Amino acid sequence: MKENKMKTIMIAVLCLGLGFTAAYFVLPTSNAAEFTSEQSEVQLYTCGMHPDIISDKPGICPICNMKLTPKRDSGSETGTVKINPATKQNMGLVTTAVAKYNLQKSVSAFGKVVVPDPNHYKVTIKTKGWVEKLFVSEVGEQVFKNQPLFEIYSPEIVTAQKELLVALAKPENQSMQRLAETVRQRLKNWDISDEQIAEIERTGEISRTMIIRSPANGFVQNKNINDGNRVDPNSVLFDIVDISSVWVEAQVYEQDIPHITLKQSGQIVIPGLPGKQIEGKISYISPIIDKNGQLEIRLTIQNGDFLLKPEMYAEVTLGQSDVNSVLAIPRKAVINSGKRQLVYIADSENSYKAREINTGVVGMNDMVAVKSGLAKGDNVVTSGQFLIDSESRLSESISSSEMHNHSASTKTSDDHKSHSQMANSEATENKAKMSIDTEKTDPYDIHTCPMESHSHILNYGPGECADCGMNLVPITETKHAPVFVCPMPSCGTVSQESGVCPKCNMKLIEYKPESYTSHEHSKDSNTSAKQPGKSATKDSTAAVNTDPYNIHTCPMASHSHILNYGPGKCADCGMNLVPISETEHAPVFVCPMPSCGTVSQEPGVCPKCNMKLIEYKPGASND
Repeated sequence: MKENKMKTIMIAVLCLGLGFTAAYFVLPTSNAAEFTSEQSEVQLYTCGMHPDIISDKPGICPICNMKLTPKRDSGSETGTVKINPATKQNMGLVTTAVAKYNLQKSVSAFGKVVVPDPNHYKVTIKTKGWVEKLFVSEVGEQVFKNQPLFEIYSPEIVTAQKELLVALAKPENQSMQRLAETVRQRLKNWDISDEQIAEIERTGEISRTMIIRSPANGFVQNKNINDGNRVDPNSVLFDIVDISSVWVEAQVYEQDIPHITLKQSGQIVIPGLPGKQIEGKISYISPIIDKNGQLEIRLTIQNGDFLLKPEMYAEVTLGQSDVNSVLAIPRKAVINSGKRQLVYIADSENSYKAREINTGVVGMNDMVAVKSGLAKGDNVVTSGQFLIDSESRLSESISSSEMHNHSASTKTSDDHKSHSQMANSEATENKAKMSIDTEKTDPYDIHTCPMESHSHILNYGPGECADCGMNLVPITETKHAPVFVCPMPSCGTVSQESGVCPKCNMKLIEYKPESYTSHEHSKDSNTSAKQPGKSATKDSTAAVNTDPYNIHTCPMASHSHILNYGPGKCADCGMNLVPISETEHAPVFVCPMPSCGTVSQEPGVCPKCNMKLIEYKPGASND
């Protein structure tokens, strides 16, 4: 009995084994590693002003109540930006094909006319005396070499003449002849001319005064004597300058030094002499660069007609050097960050990719040679590239945030609603905190190069100019053309051209630092942050409901047009402003974005961000 039972069990086990073996070979296998599920690509929606708000369905932004728009693909590669055709047209993008050009390089410099050092003459006297007669009495008077300047009476000169005549009276005496020669030399050392000495010897008469003559042709620059003045060897009596030849001293930037040489020809234009071009050659190049990163050069100019005056302003253009058949692009296409140079090329019809390049010489037509990074035929963006660069940096900065929000958006609608409420509350808290930290500072702080020719260098905050290495300065300290920024400083957009922000599609506005004034906000807005993942508590609700506007007005009904963020004085009557909730004035309207600082007695749109104004309700968030 037991043997039959064992046989039955063995047969059952054997059948099971055969069954599994057959199933292994007959049925298809499935491998978790090879399993793929088809997942339709989900269209995400975002807010143009708050890109951290991501949803898998259309709706309204919980922060600013703007309609969510389909999210653009920011590109699959780092540095690649995809822009839809409508935005592309609004941005005014223009591309230029990379090609080979013959570049002409010239160096421009600015300087002034100066008198050459060897052409300065100082007239002094080497003995004590008195001015008996002045022949040249005015500063600026033209004089010629050996022209009498003044007569001087000097007891020492009179004594020397007597010694000379005594010595000449005994020509047979050798010692007396040596004395005569010594006296002659002494008179010469006192600037007594050979002609005057010869006249004394010929006539045998002592001259009470002697004439001091001009040492060179020129003009009297300074005169320090008058008739009857006592003079001594320490006195400079006349300054005479010869301007028949002059120097033009100019300053050359460090990057232009390789393009200048001694005896190089240059064209000089003097704004004070319209229509006149002057030729000159470099006669001196300083071996030292000054603290501003500039090198002094000197050109010698013949000035026989005396048209060039010392201290005249001069514009110098040094001789051209040709660079033939090199790849080149417009210089305005290059974005200089200070550490590298970037351009954006059209990767496809609506896709643009960043490309790092190395540039070379800049031609006279503002074309810059490209040493590496581009190939012939590449289409380089020459207008709107700064907006594309801002969009690229935005895409990189929020990529991690998008991953988190995308996973959250695939949950149930209840989870999405909870997430939106939390984002609304936290955003309101953050705005209240930021208003305290930044209300007294310029949110843009645009800096640029002080050189007019480098005004395309724009930066948020200080830095160095990528073209000349100079320290960037606040744009308010320059006279450069206006620049345009996004009404939302967090976008980081700045451009020399008007258009729309590539991040939020808001219209760019002219940057006016003086318009960013501080407002007083309630300190209660600085509330503690909520714990993530929890529902809104009483404290978080209070933070959301904190009034971010705090509109004050005059208690007089006739002065209800006086509106202000925070307390102050009425401009009409001088009374203290009170919260508008304490009055019975007509409703006022504000921008949903408190940072815009817009308040009006009439509905309309915000002049800064173009959002529709909403009725101000004290105590509510007004978002």
